[in-house]
Amino acid sequence: MNSCKTFFMGLILLFIITGCNSKQVQKIPEFRIQTGHDLTLFTTTDTHYLSKQLTDGGPAFQKFLAAGDGKQLRYSDEMISAFANDIQIQHPDVAIISGDLTNNGEKQSHQDLAKQLEVIESSTGTRVYVIPGNHDLLNPWARKFKGEHQYTTESIDVKEFRDIYSSFGYDEALSQDKDSLSYLAAPSDDLWLLMLDTSQYLNNPALGYPQLDGRLTTSTLKWIEKCATLAAKSGAQIVAVMHHSLLDHSKLIQDGFTINDNQKVIDALLRNGITTAFSGHIHIQDISSYQQNSKQIYDIANSALSVYPHQFGILKYSAANRTMDYTTSSLNMELWAKSNGSTDPNLLHFNTFSEQSFGDLSYNRTYKRLTENSAYNNYTDHELQAMADTVRRLNKNYFAGTANTDNAAVLSSDGYRLWMDAPSDGLKSYVLRMTEREAKDNHHLHVQLP
Repeated sequence: MNSCKTFFMGLILLFIITGCNSKQVQKIPEFRIQTGHDLTLFTTTDTHYLSKQLTDGGPAFQKFLAAGDGKQLRYSDEMISAFANDIQIQHPDVAIISGDLTNNGEKQSHQDLAKQLEVIESSTGTRVYVIPGNHDLLNPWARKFKGEHQYTTESIDVKEFRDIYSSFGYDEALSQDKDSLSYLAAPSDDLWLLMLDTSQYLNNPALGYPQLDGRLTTSTLKWIEKCATLAAKSGAQIVAVMHHSLLDHSKLIQDGFTINDNQKVIDALLRNGITTAFSGHIHIQDISSYQQNSKQIYDIANSALSVYPHQFGILKYSAANRTMDYTTSSLNMELWAKSNGSTDPNLLHFNTFSEQSFGDLSYNRTYKRLTENSAYNNYTDHELQAMADTVRRLNKNYFAGTANTDNAAVLSSDGYRLWMDAPSDGLKSYVLRMTEREAKDNHHLHVQLP
């Protein structure tokens, strides 16, 4: 923890609502940042960590990466280490990971990631808080890779998740929801974290795949009321953290990404004075807001740490002004690689490498679809390449949250003009919708708390 922060032992015993019933038991007081002190939080999501023990980097793994969505799974350890190095340099009080901690819920990945998080806490003093995502529990897709083949590997259940990550929120929770892995944490006297488990995983074994959509039960919504009452009595402000989006962040993809019945969740949060939420799942950097009469709520969707452009958020709370200011920062992989004596050129030039890899993935898939579609038989190869390059550029801007500033150059390109005159189909619709991004700043937000 930042050495200039003053910690104190709470004089009043806190209470915790257990996960199995509503009985209240005394909880040992936790060290918290004293009221009146500022607070800095790192917020990240979708680390999709894959243990090195589960892959030999061979053909099966390379095939898996090629069919994926741009996650740099080959460098899972290095990305977490670089994130730890950024924490070491900037000394935030808190680091939050809002779900999809692992690639596909592999038990070994959870165990190895938890060890790395323990090192972060012990070496920096920064306190880490986590919640699960839709990939993390009871996942039939949990795999290890060896040679030419994938093999099923062990996933984890609810109890195992709570046990593995007990040190990262659960042991110090003021309250835990009896119906989910949601909990309430208080890293400071002034700012509390409502860590909401929005994922649905109990049916995964029967489905044969991880359920995509998210929800909060009626019981959990009622539990939020109890958390808000506790915070109000203590004079604390609550920030919500969830894996699924609270608000729509894309005209392209909403089903399965925005939480089911999101209006009920919005109403519950606003009713209880919660005006800011952090989310992940969608892998794009986007800030959306919703106005309800005189009340406004923000949902900050962080980029996936595992996917280009490997950004994380920084939230600064000012006790004197009762404000929160959010900005983004790029993972400084290159600094970490150099300081640790890496000779891997991909790590030493990670920004260029990752951008190129992500762009090539978009380009190659688009070009393949165009060349296989008879509707584009009259197009020259040069024209098809220009159109594929347009998709590459739009996708990069979309994930980075820079469409409002960087799409202008794309829209003036020859490739985009070709798309405007292209046959009407799903791919053209996708491209046109990609250009409809709202003109807004997705990297900065100033919030005045009530």
